[in-house]
This record gives sequence, structure tokens and C-alpha cells, in this order.
Amino acid sequence: MDSPVIIRRSLLEGADGASGATVVIDTFRAFSTAAYLMDRGVHHIELTETLDEARERAGANPDSVLCGEDGGRKPLDFDLGNSPVEVTQVRGLTGRTVVMRTSAGTRAVVQALKSGGDPVYAASLVIAGSTASAVRGSPRVTIIASGLGGVSIADEDEETAGLITDRILGRADDPFRIDRIRSGEGAARLRSSPWIDSVDLTRCLEIDRFGFALRAGFDGGVATLRPVHPSVLGGDVGK
Repeated sequence: MDSPVIIRRSLLEGADGASGATVVIDTFRAFSTAAYLMDRGVHHIELTETLDEARERAGANPDSVLCGEDGGRKPLDFDLGNSPVEVTQVRGLTGRTVVMRTSAGTRAVVQALKSGGDPVYAASLVIAGSTASAVRGSPRVTIIASGLGGVSIADEDEETAGLITDRILGRADDPFRIDRIRSGEGAARLRSSPWIDSVDLTRCLEIDRFGFALRAGFDGGVATLRPVHPSVLGGDVGK
């Protein structure tokens, strides 16, 4: 099988015009948090572009969990922030619907879906290998690093895009990638934010912690994330 053509794009503007197989990356922290939510038994995640839309959707389903951030902080009326650590500390998520809004990742996925991307996957380091496996058979893959707020480059997303590219093409992992992320501007922002749990950084850097990918699609007009497992993907999850 020929190697797919990889197209690298960034930010919300990069999600505009997406077509074909598309991977949207938000490593710090949206799609790391989403993966941890799925691991805790969440049924599916509904993605929104605005806080008000998230509140409206959660209000229509009293059993749903409202999750996300605005400027990195959990809104006071949300149940969960955009935090893997917070997710692991909460009970009773099994079978629940989560409504999620973040400043970059959820917006970029919705934009990619609206633009015609299909299939679209939400990705981070913790599901890098399974995401690469999901798109490896596509002739062309667009990888979008959603960035900080969707408007400025985030080194951790660009590095994750590089890792997933290497995995798709069957190349060896860069042994210094995690060190670069750990010493980068994104990691520094997490460490310096008093409202962010310091362990979130550790949780987000656990490459291939989970063996599923997160596929996005419209379900009744709602952008939704659901886990797709290796047996369905039909490929190796690792390198």
C-alpha cells in the first residue's frame, strides 16, 4: 500500500476547508481530557463552539455533564473543567453524555466537520497511535494542530502532529519529542497557571495511554465524539 499524502495545517483557519480524512489535535488539554472521559465510561461527548450552546445542550439533557473551559478556566456553572486529573477524580461518569466546549479543540473539530472532513478524528498524545492507525489506509490525511485558542501556534500540538505523521508513515518516533514538549511554551503555561492542576501536564504527556481513537461526526446535527477501537480500525495501534 502506498503511503498517504500528509497535509499539515494549523489553527481554526486550518480547519476551514478540511476534506477527506482529517485529524484535529488539541493536546493541552481538550482531547486528552476527552480520552480520559471515554476511559471512565462516558457514552459520548457532544462538542460545541460556544459556552452558551454548551449550556443550552446540557440544559436539554439534565443527566448530561457540562465540561470545558473559557480562557483555560472552568466556568463557574460547569460540572468539570478541561482537566484529565479532574476527570479521574469524579465518580459516576459511566454511560453519561458529556457536553464539552473548549477554546480551540472543540471549535476546530466542529469547523472541520462543517467543512466536509470525513472521517474526522480528535487527537492528542494519549491516543496518538490509535489515531494514526485509524487513518493509515487513507490516500490523503490532513492533520490540523488547533493551537492556543485556535489563533496562535501551540508547540505541543505541532509536536503531536509530527508524532502522528511519523506513525502514519511508519517512521521511528523522535526520542527527543517529549523533552521538547516538556520544555516548551505550552508546558510552561500549564505550570504557571494557578488554576490548572500540575499533574495535568503529566497526564497529557502519556503517549498511547489509551488504545482507542476518537471519531467525530454529526449525530442529528450535533457534533459528537465516540471511541473507535483497534478491532474496528483494523490496524496496529503502536508504531
